[in-house]
Amino acid sequence: MDPSQTSKVPVFLFGARGMLAGEFLRLLELHPRLELAAALSREPGTELHRHLANGLCASDPAAAEQALLAHLARGERAALVLALPHGESARAWLALRSKLGQRAEALHVLDLSADFRLRDPALQRATYGHAHPSTDELARFVYGLPELGREPIRGARRVAAPGCFATALQLAVLPAAEARVLDPARPWILHGITGSSGSGNEPKPGTHHPHRHGNLWAYSVGGHRHEAELQQALAPLGPLPELAFVAHSGPFARGIHLAAALPLARPLDTAEARALYRERYRGEPFVEVLADRTPDLRSVTGSNRVSIGVAARGSVLHVLLTLDNLVKGGAGQGLQCLNLMLGFAETAGLPRVGLGVA
Repeated sequence: MDPSQTSKVPVFLFGARGMLAGEFLRLLELHPRLELAAALSREPGTELHRHLANGLCASDPAAAEQALLAHLARGERAALVLALPHGESARAWLALRSKLGQRAEALHVLDLSADFRLRDPALQRATYGHAHPSTDELARFVYGLPELGREPIRGARRVAAPGCFATALQLAVLPAAEARVLDPARPWILHGITGSSGSGNEPKPGTHHPHRHGNLWAYSVGGHRHEAELQQALAPLGPLPELAFVAHSGPFARGIHLAAALPLARPLDTAEARALYRERYRGEPFVEVLADRTPDLRSVTGSNRVSIGVAARGSVLHVLLTLDNLVKGGAGQGLQCLNLMLGFAETAGLPRVGLGVA
């Protein structure tokens, strides 16, 4: 048997102290074809993520770089996962690419930050308030939402994983938008509630448990940056609608609950709408369209699964969606993309079963 079909691919993780990195490492322990080669953080030698079974300390950067160079010099495959904060990810990749030279082209690069998600430099600047450090590199990253289009991801060298709310927004809206059953002349109303893990690993007033517990509030009411990823997906379909998305901070750690009220362009009943979504997601390993119940968080948390409920009422299509922001909205989606990039089974290492109880 060809060794490339059985040997494990080493993963070099940058930004290993963060919450998405910890979730990626949890999933990596169950993966049959990937293994951690180095976990880099600003503080080498410090303990990382106590929930991991075998313990982990941050790697020495110089030793990790030498190991990566050795793999590439031998012509072996290697994966680089960027789990750094927005803005830092692009700078880190550009610096490493400069050091590696032509050998950088052999790397499979997965970025979990927002730095390479938007293809249009003007949209990137408008959304994040600064120019991108390398528009040429921006164009080389494939957008990593498999349900939107997995063929460009399959075999790609560089992939940008979508944002958590952006994943929920697109999976809720795109089937109806692609079928041309929505009215772009009327506002599309979307409300999403996310858990505190969406704010990252560093303690903040908005994530501190005494403030978050038993509480609920809206934020980014003037516009959320993840709307830009939905706009990018909708642009080829015709006139862009007015998107009215309001994000909320919920009193739980992980998960997203999204409720969309979408104006219909023509009469549609619930059975027809549900059939439309089921056909769009037929064969998708991680998307389920429910029949007789609405989606809830506990059914999907801990899994890479997305639950969708659809109902038409009058001139409005209601779409309800739940997912785990750390898994399908983050590290799990990234791993799903990495599987496609490396030619592995798309579902490898990814749980479909939720935690059920907390």
